[in-house]
Amino acid sequence: MQRNPSMIRFGKTSELFSLIPPKKAIIVTSETLYRQALEMFSYSGLNAKEELRWIRVPDGEACKSFSVLETVCRNMIDFDANPDTVLVAIGGGSLSDLVGLTAHLWMRGIELVLVPTTLLAMIDASIGGKNAIDIGTTKNLIGSFHLPRLILCDVSWLETLPLKNLLSGMAEAIKHAAIDSEEHFRFLEGIANSEKPLTEIQAEVWEELVQRSQQVKIRYVDADPYDNYLRHALNYGHTFGHAIELITEIPHGFAVATGIGMANALAVSRGVLDPDIAARIDLLLHNLGLPANVEEASAIAGCNISPSTICDLIRADKKRRGESIDFALLHKIGDVRIEPIAIQYIAEFLET
Repeated sequence: MQRNPSMIRFGKTSELFSLIPPKKAIIVTSETLYRQALEMFSYSGLNAKEELRWIRVPDGEACKSFSVLETVCRNMIDFDANPDTVLVAIGGGSLSDLVGLTAHLWMRGIELVLVPTTLLAMIDASIGGKNAIDIGTTKNLIGSFHLPRLILCDVSWLETLPLKNLLSGMAEAIKHAAIDSEEHFRFLEGIANSEKPLTEIQAEVWEELVQRSQQVKIRYVDADPYDNYLRHALNYGHTFGHAIELITEIPHGFAVATGIGMANALAVSRGVLDPDIAARIDLLLHNLGLPANVEEASAIAGCNISPSTICDLIRADKKRRGESIDFALLHKIGDVRIEPIAIQYIAEFLET
């Protein structure tokens, strides 16, 4: 995989076909976003419904299956897709996972363009080239690395999102800030302390927030394109978070926020993180309306979260090495380290 060849552009979705030839494009989007996308392309002068080739798939995680992958490929046969075809994904992270894998597989690889429509997709899922589908309840089991040629970020999509969706993206933004720098973290604290609802944030603030997070992720992706070790720092909050998400089915970002709080508590228990820094991160999570511990996640989900169930899921994590797991631990803001931690230690920590 080449080092970061993707062009990231901020602009309107309607500008897409000034950047790629419309006749080469096949657009994949969700059933829900289809009409919104048609409306956005109406400003380009195209009759988007008639002049463009569209494939519609189920919303959310439901699109990440072999059956949907096959349906997309059969549609591409009908559209006479060839090696010059540009596959365009308009949607969130689940859709870009599906479409990225399709672009990787079709005729051994065709060009991919992403138009992320959620905050989470703009700052995380669209960056780094990782794509995958699920098998049953096991997430991201069949996947590839396939970098997009272009990522077109139109922050006006964020105006269409409910608060819960924006909050889910903010958890990833907090992760990036915490592992990046004090200055980045203070930037997010300023947003939270402004007391302005996320739904009222101005476009230029969103652009800065997205760009800051993208730069953090790109730095790690460039250092470790195939996610062998250094890139594991981006799993900060995710080892616990993925387990919480599977148990409770709360939104990904809410689970990651919980995982960040839990990972910090684990770091404090090992004496590597100042409790005041952990409390400061918890405060930012709370000020934005996100959970920071198991009890708060349980209250949102309306169910109990068993420590033993969390531990069982961590045992199944791909980062496990024998009886330990590679864990992203924060030592201070801007200093995250990958450290092997015994599963038994985590089990005892969860029981305290």
